[in-house]
Amino acid sequence: MQTSCTAHGKVILIGEHSVVYGYDALAMPIKALHITTSVEETAGTTWMDTALYHGPFFEAPDDYNGLKYVVRELCKRAGKEIPVKLTYTGEIPIERGLGSSATVALGTTKALSQFLGLKLTEQDIMDITNHAETINHGKASGLDAATVNSESLVFFSKQAGPQALEGTLGAILLIMDTGDLGNTREAVTMVARLLEKSPAAKADMQRLGSLADQVEDAWVKQDPAAVGTCFNEAQTILASFGLSTPKIDQMCQIAAKDGALGCKLSGGGLGGIVIALCKDGASARKIAADCHDLIAHHWIEEI
Repeated sequence: MQTSCTAHGKVILIGEHSVVYGYDALAMPIKALHITTSVEETAGTTWMDTALYHGPFFEAPDDYNGLKYVVRELCKRAGKEIPVKLTYTGEIPIERGLGSSATVALGTTKALSQFLGLKLTEQDIMDITNHAETINHGKASGLDAATVNSESLVFFSKQAGPQALEGTLGAILLIMDTGDLGNTREAVTMVARLLEKSPAAKADMQRLGSLADQVEDAWVKQDPAAVGTCFNEAQTILASFGLSTPKIDQMCQIAAKDGALGCKLSGGGLGGIVIALCKDGASARKIAADCHDLIAHHWIEEI
């Protein structure tokens, strides 16, 4: 018997970090990036095959502790521990803010629960995925899990939960991978310490949260220029928190020079990805070409 589940990645448009403190955020699924989790029974010990690790599952590095929780929790709910082989295929660059950890946590939860014959509710699946994310990142908002489980743009608030935002903005999103690993746990901890001692940072966090509401309104009105303005202001705030890097700053400057409507880091920061909102594909390709020496990969999405 074998079961499998394919889950896609995501990109946060606006609201990273502020969403952790109860403010709204917007994120969109990136279906071109996906990982398939396959589960099959095996003899001996539970095993894992990934691009980075091949070996006994519970001896995997601490980076996989979230997945270890998923497997233990599902086996506990099933009342049995069957040795399985977990295989992960496809690729989402890790520690870039593209949702790799949420994707594999969700895929593992769905595939293994089916394998074990568990009839989990959608809320059960989200709760387990989010707990795995909390283990991975220290304080998970729920945004990543909601978005990798969505087919539509997600408007997320802690109070109302995830809501699909239908329609299109009428613009192009350029997603650029700096090639530098981000560190969500470190970034979240750093921001928390800053907020404890800086009233100005608290005000900036509140402003960052309000920008997500402005982007939602601009999305509904199909106003890319307004969204771009919000992107630029958000980048200024995130940089003031110490989350940008010289490379990210340089990429944002190139994007502005090449006519981007707005540009910002996306995700935890300290590396990871940069998103540029562009009026058309030609502008996006120009920015990507001019950032060629600074990036590892790029993707262009119509939004």
